[in-house]
Amino acid sequence: MDLTRSARLCLVQVRGRTTGSGFLAAPGYVVTCAHVAGAAGSPVKLSWQGAELDGMVLTASAAPLYGGLWPYPDLAIVELADPPVGHPCAWWHDQIPMGGQQLTAVGYSDKYRAEPEPLSSTFVYQGDQFLDDGLMLRLKQDEVTPGMSGGPVLNLGTGGVCAVVKATRMDSTDMGGLATPIGALRSLDPSAYRALVRAHDTFHAQDTWWPDAPSRDTALQWSAHITIRAQRKLFGLLATAPGPAPESLPPAFRDAAGRYVAMPDLPMHEHRDVISELDGLGGPDHGIPRAFLHAAAVARELPGDPGIRLRSWIESQGDALQLDRRDLAQLLRSSSSSPTVQRSVMVRLKPSSVDLRLYHMAMWRYEGQDTISPAAAESAALPLAEALALARRLLPEQLALLGRSHSDTVMVELIVPQELMEEDFEEWKPWARHAWASLGRRHPVVLRDLERFDDEELRPYWLSRWHRFTADAADGARSMALACDDEADHEMIEGWIESEPALAALVLAGSLRIPSSGTALEVALASGVPVVLWRRSDRQGCSGSAHSACPSQIARACPRDVGSEPCSAETFFNSLRRDLGEAPPSQWPEQVRQLRGKAALARPVGHHAQDLVLLWDDPERQLPVAPLRYA
Repeated sequence: MDLTRSARLCLVQVRGRTTGSGFLAAPGYVVTCAHVAGAAGSPVKLSWQGAELDGMVLTASAAPLYGGLWPYPDLAIVELADPPVGHPCAWWHDQIPMGGQQLTAVGYSDKYRAEPEPLSSTFVYQGDQFLDDGLMLRLKQDEVTPGMSGGPVLNLGTGGVCAVVKATRMDSTDMGGLATPIGALRSLDPSAYRALVRAHDTFHAQDTWWPDAPSRDTALQWSAHITIRAQRKLFGLLATAPGPAPESLPPAFRDAAGRYVAMPDLPMHEHRDVISELDGLGGPDHGIPRAFLHAAAVARELPGDPGIRLRSWIESQGDALQLDRRDLAQLLRSSSSSPTVQRSVMVRLKPSSVDLRLYHMAMWRYEGQDTISPAAAESAALPLAEALALARRLLPEQLALLGRSHSDTVMVELIVPQELMEEDFEEWKPWARHAWASLGRRHPVVLRDLERFDDEELRPYWLSRWHRFTADAADGARSMALACDDEADHEMIEGWIESEPALAALVLAGSLRIPSSGTALEVALASGVPVVLWRRSDRQGCSGSAHSACPSQIARACPRDVGSEPCSAETFFNSLRRDLGEAPPSQWPEQVRQLRGKAALARPVGHHAQDLVLLWDDPERQLPVAPLRYA
């Protein structure tokens, strides 16, 4: 049975807002144009093989505001109230055709009869047309007759429906018209799209009724020689697995495609969307089809039977393609032992180069060094209060976006100049409905030094101390030291830090408003110390303790006479060393978050972590490089 005859068996007449065409796209679902079916929730009458059917528009593109053509993508999904038992379903393939390729459209037409009848037209794909910022296919060299809107367009190279007829250029001519790529269904309501695509993929993985493409050379090749039937099997396996979090799919695409490939224009809601986009990139990367890279990543995370079946598919297809079994084994090896990337929202506050009293605010979602998404473009130069208010307002939505895809707590990284490090960022309460909820108790909140992002001369010292810090992850206490000399100047502190190459975590005796603490921080950052802790509320430091001032030699702990009480700074330091010293560096932000919770619980008695600040500056976590612009 050829493709055109199969498409005709799936063709339906749609009577909704207007009369047009549609096609059975999955068991119980019809795809058509929005300008034919009408708005979401509208009832629709349909005719198929002499049977009258009722349906409802599950989702559809919004109507035009001022008349004219229906805006992109002009698609609708109709759910049948009582679908015919065992009805056929058309198979669709998201690939955009090659220029000059022959395409066949099927639809209803009243060109020759008062009662519309099925008709097929053969077109040549002449290229793209952007309409409302959406890509459309230009069809030429045959007529798009009234009534064909909503009908399927077949790509004879892949053997699937690649588009939906939208509009004609001119009646009774061979000027053709426009069609919407089938992948634009992803622009509709995600829940309706997922229901449709999972039903479609499950059906075609089990039913071999839909024929292959007529040309064997192109029909059996998909994503570097994976057969079309193998693709259907893969999509069926993915359709029966638990649905992915949509936020996890862009980084998954980036992992398989490579860091220099542009992200897709259309949203991705399912694993098959990632694979369809990878399919459009061409040949394999390093000898392994990109589809394998993503399928293997999914298989590693899938528990139980779905994961076993997906692994079996990868192994069988790998054998069919004569891929190296060692490469496949490496792909399927569990990555549970690999370190997990700490996801975060990065907020940068940068002084204006024109007026240092004003600040530019920018925000990113960090999911790995190759997956950094802008959450807010850099603002205009704003007074500090307005810049902080803007950041507070945008944070909850960005935290929620990252939090939907994983169970781990999302970190907040504040990249600020030293003069803003006394701002009470961890005490922000950005959730309007939960006025008591503080940012620093719900999320790990850390400071980072703005200057180090812009000064390449500091980077070698910064990297060196960070690597020493993380090399012995079992004992972070060995890298901690206390700076508590009220008399030390910049040169003395630098001399002490440079004589301690293992020093990576510095504890200050008090607030940065104490001159000695501010001096110690300034020198520590210039010397590459990546971690600094202090209490914002402590305005006394060593000098306010019952113990006499610490001697003018900065030590890992304040020396004192036998039997004397430790000074307040040493008590603070010892408490932190006990709390953090046994945790690996990667866990320090989370440990500090928990300490902030304990400090709130201890009120009004007090706790050593009250107003605790953590500067935790991982040099591997960099912002994306800004693209060059013409001056």
